Amino acid sequence: MIIFVALNDTGMEVKTFKRLPYGNSNFESIRTDNYIYVDKTQFIEMLEWEENKYQFFIRPRKFGKSLFLSMLSHYYDLLSGDNFSKLFGGLYIGENPTPRKNSYAIMEFDFSGINTTTPENFRKSFELYVQSTVCIFLERYQSVLPNAMELSDRILSNNHGIGSLQEVFNVAKIANVKLFITIDEYDHFANDLIAMDVDDIHKKWMMVNGVIRNFYAMLKMGTSKVVDRVFITGISPTLIDDLTNGFNIAQNITLEARYNNMMGFTEQEVELLMDATDVDRKLINVDMQWYYNGYLFNEDATNRVYNPSMMLYFFYQIISEGKVPEKIIDDNLKKYYDRLQRLTWNDANSEMLLQIVKDGGIMTEVHTKFSMDNLYNDEYFASLLFYMGLLTIEKRMFGKVWLCIPNYSIKTVYWEYIMELAQQNAGFGCSAPESKRAIAKLRRFGDDE
Repeated sequence: MIIFVALNDTGMEVKTFKRLPYGNSNFESIRTDNYIYVDKTQFIEMLEWEENKYQFFIRPRKFGKSLFLSMLSHYYDLLSGDNFSKLFGGLYIGENPTPRKNSYAIMEFDFSGINTTTPENFRKSFELYVQSTVCIFLERYQSVLPNAMELSDRILSNNHGIGSLQEVFNVAKIANVKLFITIDEYDHFANDLIAMDVDDIHKKWMMVNGVIRNFYAMLKMGTSKVVDRVFITGISPTLIDDLTNGFNIAQNITLEARYNNMMGFTEQEVELLMDATDVDRKLINVDMQWYYNGYLFNEDATNRVYNPSMMLYFFYQIISEGKVPEKIIDDNLKKYYDRLQRLTWNDANSEMLLQIVKDGGIMTEVHTKFSMDNLYNDEYFASLLFYMGLLTIEKRMFGKVWLCIPNYSIKTVYWEYIMELAQQNAGFGCSAPESKRAIAKLRRFGDDE
């Protein structure tokens, strides 16, 4: 149990509770500043024993990906060995450390801040970001890499861009230092393009400039020298086809049953959260499972999971305001789901969403990779909705899977979309009766028939 018991001045027992890590994805901060941490460290061991050391893993927005990468970085960082007990004591991996703990120099990429306004701005922003990341890496590991700061100065002065990766790989090889590279939001710029309906720009970037492929080709080259492990995460597989020519050695573990709840909270973990942070159950007057649970990423997986960001938001409101939130989805996450309205740039996608609402789901296959060109196809578009967290697996039927709307909070996203669609019927090409039937379906509060 994570609740602490202490004695006050009168000698009476006083319970102290963990802080709720709402909005915090820094593993070290969570472990050292009295936040509750839902232990996912057993997956470190599982990932390390995978035959393939280069891995893709995709989950919807705000599903705990950045915190998971932070955990991996702190576990494997060769400079963090002195803090191992403080960070991992009491956790599964602290009691069962793996052979490679604290054995890598960690290079971390996060592509969420890349400028996507124009193709040229993207190219410059991407090259500059890679170069800056390399220089930060050299500064951090200057104690184990020879002439690290001199190399950093040379890279900056000569503007080496993506080419700086090759230089740092060479230096690390001389020093016999192995690298673990993590990539967060690998597909962020592609998702921006999807939302903006500018797939023609995407083609231009990928086919003409080739900056993404160059990056992954350089990364693949590094695996023959010093890059020993790679973990890449994002929210959709829309770039996998485009980068596999450059980095065709990675294993996509997204839909494997054993990793179903590597991110997200199970029912048991939600109960632990409430106990550890003193969430007053008497204040919860809604069905949390119905509101937030229901995500399944493999039909053979044992547990459905909650979106962790939604649950932390829900509990934060109860702790801070003494009541359940009036808005059932955090505004920060809601902005992301608002993209649903921009995803339906053609009549076929719009009509498909209406059909999903009327039928309660769709029978389809979940594709493991596709490009933007495929999104006009119903199956690929349904797969995108699945990866975004707007649909999830209910069951397998007739050789395919039935994808359903995960929970009531996501139903409200569809509700707002359908309402706007009803106001813009002519522009979308969908009949008014179709929109009205879909609205009536959603208005049946809690009706899953």
